[in-house]
Amino acid sequence: MHQEIHTFLDAIPDYPGLRHFKKGISAVRQWTGTEHKQMQRVFIGLLAGAVPNQVLVVARAILDFSYFAQLRTHTSDTLEYLENALAVFHANKDILHELEVREHFNIPKLHQLSHYVQSILLYGTTDGFNTKLPERLHIDFAKEAYWASNKRDYEEQMALWLQRQEAVFLRNSYIEWLSVQSQSATIAGHADHDHNIDSGSDSEMEDLQFESRAAPAKAPPVIGQCVLHVLAKAPAHPRTSVQQLITAHGAVSFLPALNSSYTSIYQKNRIVPGPQDRFDVFRQVVIVALPDPQVGESPRRWRIRATPEVPPGPGRKPGFPAKFDMALINNGGRTTNIQTLDGAQVAQVRVIFTLPRQFGTYSRALAYIEWFTPFREPDPFSGLLQVSRSTRRLHRNAAVIHVDEILRPCHLIPRMGQFINPGWTSANAYELATDF
Repeated sequence: MHQEIHTFLDAIPDYPGLRHFKKGISAVRQWTGTEHKQMQRVFIGLLAGAVPNQVLVVARAILDFSYFAQLRTHTSDTLEYLENALAVFHANKDILHELEVREHFNIPKLHQLSHYVQSILLYGTTDGFNTKLPERLHIDFAKEAYWASNKRDYEEQMALWLQRQEAVFLRNSYIEWLSVQSQSATIAGHADHDHNIDSGSDSEMEDLQFESRAAPAKAPPVIGQCVLHVLAKAPAHPRTSVQQLITAHGAVSFLPALNSSYTSIYQKNRIVPGPQDRFDVFRQVVIVALPDPQVGESPRRWRIRATPEVPPGPGRKPGFPAKFDMALINNGGRTTNIQTLDGAQVAQVRVIFTLPRQFGTYSRALAYIEWFTPFREPDPFSGLLQVSRSTRRLHRNAAVIHVDEILRPCHLIPRMGQFINPGWTSANAYELATDF
């Protein structure tokens, strides 16, 4: 059984921020909250098709309960979801007894779950009972302050160090506030100007499209409802030929897709892209969005990578597999609900590039993508949405879009079932699998 789980885990595609258990879960010596959270992100995908459906319902219910219980703010709806998840678990848990997984369910922690809703109504959300906050403050206010002293008469030095840290923090907060005010005024001015622009002026409309070219590490603050798409200051692979895009990125339909979208991208230029043109290619785009108050206070940052394979170098320099991430794309609808995924469609991003200079001063970055089918009905037992590779004339359905049409990354898990192709790995699962 351990070997089967290891094979399944090895076939989970790579995703930014997702831990890949290369040696399986049996090799983990100590399970902490971090390991549990990482495993939970792929657990339902691993079980789908590999265990009886009722077991899958039990696993999904307890994970739903866990995620709803971690929310930082609650409404009557979320509390109802919490209760429903626990009710589904208790209604189906007997399957674990029938399969001899558990002899009984007299577990104190399991019983405590029935009191979560009442505790939240009386005392607030569960993050208020978490010991992470005081542990973190002990590091910030005690350990780091002590390390900054000379270990002699350290109390006075610690107090002075904390006072200076607070002064620096207040100064930085004031500078950031000034920056937000300045950029808010700039964007508001652009919006007023955009409202008065004639609809036939394509060049002016293109100039108003906002896209930062700052480095990802120095992304500007999020303003209003704006979502920033951040590229590096300089392309990682300048002047890349079309043939290199085909061989290294697998963009076999790059020119047909670009020419098909070119008239809508840049109507005023009559030059048609050809195999002789070269394009500046970027490794990734970083998307910065407003924080989700139910999850955290920090702006959300997502990376979408489009990096080709790097072969091993001389000596012991290791190589790296290709990483072409999946993303949710605005499929042309005016409004997109990221919570319900209405107006969104999955695609694989293979090339992030800009047009050469001979095509004019077009500032918006582009992306070559390969579409997946629209979302089908969720699986009744796992609740996971299902998609497949989209094809056209026996080839993958490709297109060229603006980078700012990318909503956020997403993670697809191949449909594995009880048996998996032993040749699947995290590096090639996206290429070999067709159903997810």
